Amino acid sequence: MCFKECNAELSGSQVFITLPSKGRLFQPSIDLMTSAGLIHYFSNDRSYQACSRMKDLRIVFNRAADIPRMVEKGVVDLGITGRDLVKESNANVEELLPLEYGHARLVLAAPASRFRDLNDLMRLGHIKVATEFPNITRVFFKEFNVDVEIISVDGTTESMPNLGLSDCIVSVMSTGSTLLLHGLKVLSVVMESQAVLIGNKESIENPEKQPIINYVKSILGATQLARGKKLLMMNVPEKHLKDVIGCLPCMSGPTISKVEAKEPMWEVITVVDADKVFEVIYNAKEKGAKDILVLNIDKVIL
Repeated sequence: MCFKECNAELSGSQVFITLPSKGRLFQPSIDLMTSAGLIHYFSNDRSYQACSRMKDLRIVFNRAADIPRMVEKGVVDLGITGRDLVKESNANVEELLPLEYGHARLVLAAPASRFRDLNDLMRLGHIKVATEFPNITRVFFKEFNVDVEIISVDGTTESMPNLGLSDCIVSVMSTGSTLLLHGLKVLSVVMESQAVLIGNKESIENPEKQPIINYVKSILGATQLARGKKLLMMNVPEKHLKDVIGCLPCMSGPTISKVEAKEPMWEVITVVDADKVFEVIYNAKEKGAKDILVLNIDKVIL
């Protein structure tokens, strides 16, 4: 059944979305699409496609670095990739949604034994930089009056300064442990990056594809937003209601309904940030709330 769905005849409203086929964005992208209900089945058998619950949505996989150009050229309509890769490609695409995962920084790093800070590096006059991001690196160094030689590498850059092949590197840093292992220190943050949903500009304006694209954007945003929220339900004696409500953070306002109980009682329902749950519970309980339930939220649609 899934095979037939994935290979059904294409229609004019068919929308293709491509996800990273490997790397740090691969699994989080699969997880988000699955949580959103967009991926129905993924065999993980190198088929480079997944089955969608939407008959007009096709899900394929490609190299994260290739995705911006594929979206720009209209090979696919939507793509999930890193913001750094979009900027590096100079692709003319629309960023539709930041996805709040795959956070990383593109940094300029150099041997700690040779350079104290960025100014120290700039005094060289002629700087050799090893990087997988030559375009971003070129733009970054434009504001400095130095001669820059950019060495494009495909893969690990951290060993280049220690081998004497470059003075510094511009590379993606997630935790910084790899830089530390190679004796490198961060001299400057070039840009902040995260996973983003991007779209082909013509597809976004296409009246047949627009409803599907808008739905995908909406449901991914709702799923992503829900990951940071919890639903709190509690019973509050009427005499404590004002105090409890006063200590509750909420989106638009708590939902309050009367509870049939021996003493005047109200049920209060609210949504709070996941990292504030225990603080909110403690404060609410101190103010008189009881019977507190904490529930997961699947989607938050504003």
